[in-house]
Amino acid sequence: KYVNKNIELSWLSGIMPAEKMEADELSYSGAYISSGGDLESITQSSVKNIDRSIYNEENVDWFAIRNKFFVISMFPKTKADYAILSSTNGSFGGRQITPIYEASLGYNLTSGSLDFSTYLGPLDVDLVNDFNSDLELIMNFGWSIIKPFSKLVVWILKTMRDSMGINYGVILIFFALLMRIVMGPLTRKGYESSLKMKTVAPLQKEIQEKYKNDPARLQQELGKLWKKHGFNPAMSCIAPLLQMPLLMSFFIVFRSTVEFRGQPFFLWIQDLSQPDYIFSLPFSIPLYGSSVAILPILMGISMFLTMRVSMQSAEDSQKYIMYFMNGFFILIFNTFPSGLTLYYTVYNFLSYQQQLSIKKNS
Repeated sequence: KYVNKNIELSWLSGIMPAEKMEADELSYSGAYISSGGDLESITQSSVKNIDRSIYNEENVDWFAIRNKFFVISMFPKTKADYAILSSTNGSFGGRQITPIYEASLGYNLTSGSLDFSTYLGPLDVDLVNDFNSDLELIMNFGWSIIKPFSKLVVWILKTMRDSMGINYGVILIFFALLMRIVMGPLTRKGYESSLKMKTVAPLQKEIQEKYKNDPARLQQELGKLWKKHGFNPAMSCIAPLLQMPLLMSFFIVFRSTVEFRGQPFFLWIQDLSQPDYIFSLPFSIPLYGSSVAILPILMGISMFLTMRVSMQSAEDSQKYIMYFMNGFFILIFNTFPSGLTLYYTVYNFLSYQQQLSIKKNS
């Protein structure tokens, strides 16, 4: 269309929501422009419209509009002189908020032609890279330090599915077993350290009291104590820290990967990208909602069993805090995809079995 004698290549229809839960759409939807690899974006999270924002960036490469699992994008062969993003609130299926994003690439031209390519489809990493790898910028892989782990997780899942040809729910169980094997040595070190701490703690307290006025001697005696019992006080912290990037990548990928969309597991779990609700309550609970899912409850049981073993040497105040966190996780996981909760449930039960084995052989 022509605006002030300029030419704008526009998409004005937005992209309709495709998921049951309004919160999913609002958490992941947005409109983007890219200029030299730098992204500008807008996200509408309320009924209030977002007015036209003009980005006078030189050499705008492309724009994209997405919801949770799908995207519409336009890549012109000629870089644009500017871009425009805006959003209005539409009406869809009784939802309060349905962002209708609009995106335009503008050219200071009065003649000539514009060639462009369009991708309208799922945010599948293979399909996106076949079209244009730059579009990966709007996909959910986490921070730069986590992104390589997230991509590796997606690659492993897709490879297992392609090679084994089995249900993604079964693949998640196998994947949890694989991660349990990989993480096993670190978990063992951390748990063995906590068991040794139970023996070392009272002796350490005596030394701290005895040499409280002599810091140099205090550190010397503590070092002797730790060496005697083969105790590394940093191990209980190092093990979780080393696992953190990978664990966070699981949380990101399993919540937003399109591979799980519409994939059933068994019985009541018919879509691994949605919570496994079985019935609704006549009232709503803060953070929890009004629908009841089974897997978060099973995950809570697995966490409780794991904590009960690992927290034996902890003080009562620490135990109460951890048990409170256990209940908190049950609340928030009730609205998370069943694929994510299935993985953590299986992984936690395997961790519990490993801890029992370590305790038995200690």
